[in-house]
Amino acid sequence: MIWIDTQEVSDLAMQRVATQGIVAVDIEADSLYSYFDKVCLIQISIPGEDLIIDPLRKIDLSVFGELLANGGITKVLHGADYDLRVLNRDFGFTVSNLIDTSVAAQLLGYEAFGLTALLERHFGVKLDKSHQRADWARRPLPSAMLEYAANDTRHLIPLASLLRDQLMTQDRWEWAVEEFRRLEMIRFSEKETGDESFRRLKGIGVLDRRALAIARDLYNWRDEMARAADRPPFKIFGNEMILEVARAKPVAAEALAKIKAVSPAYQERYAREVLRIVRKALDATEESLPTKNDSRPWMRDNALEARVARLKNVRDAVAKELKIDPAILAPRHVLAAVAATRDLDQVPAMREWQKRVVGDKLLNALGPAS
Repeated sequence: MIWIDTQEVSDLAMQRVATQGIVAVDIEADSLYSYFDKVCLIQISIPGEDLIIDPLRKIDLSVFGELLANGGITKVLHGADYDLRVLNRDFGFTVSNLIDTSVAAQLLGYEAFGLTALLERHFGVKLDKSHQRADWARRPLPSAMLEYAANDTRHLIPLASLLRDQLMTQDRWEWAVEEFRRLEMIRFSEKETGDESFRRLKGIGVLDRRALAIARDLYNWRDEMARAADRPPFKIFGNEMILEVARAKPVAAEALAKIKAVSPAYQERYAREVLRIVRKALDATEESLPTKNDSRPWMRDNALEARVARLKNVRDAVAKELKIDPAILAPRHVLAAVAATRDLDQVPAMREWQKRVVGDKLLNALGPAS
């Protein structure tokens, strides 16, 4: 394993990487420790070498970016979606000629497709995941953390070769190639911002409109504090506190103290502002409250729902034959689009391989339009 924290060593390493036909790549970021997360390590494995670059040393990584974009070199990643977005955000990099071993495993019908499970299954390698939630921005990094980081790429090239052989045997390699090409189009985009961000909270659908107003204002207040402190929002206080306070609507410190998710430390630190937010929501006019996004029975298209149900039965039967997750074959939003349009070419989210495998069966299940 080679630690790279100078421009000279980086340049020499990139010269060696450039001679390879296939390389393994991974990153480590500090999203669990910072609001404005950043790439803290870049791992690259080639035969005989595990390279770990320290991008916090402001090394010029443009040659590495050129290698990622070079279609003549295959890049192997595992669960590439986040890595691709962050590499694009922090450095403007894009990746071509990609293999994602997680996607490959899912197309083969593996129920356990995490890297740890795949390496143990195929190579008997047991990864130490004790540093999974580590702070990768700390320096110096202990040797155990560096070894953990190197293991994330060390076995990817032989794993990719093995999975490719299995996909080829089952005539599914072209499925994988299409999925990889779609991944290569991923670019970073800003998360949803503004008053509607709070709707990402799990379990928010059961809240009434005043409770929604409390949840919205608590969520946005927490986000402001997290930005100012450059800490992840969950380290200010958790989503559970937002939801429980919104449900209880406490207007006095005694009521707030009875809420399980509001610890004594949170009460001491945040009680005044939390109670102010609750009272403000309770005093707000009805017109200013957030709307509920509940699906009303009288607004549902029962005929469309019935068609989606028929398509789901067909999809599930085909997926069972193929021994893959039905959501990989055709997720529900694809089924809904097919049911609505009755035209596979009008469903951009549907892959060509999905059309070939299950498309005609879905259209046949719909029958003629009435």
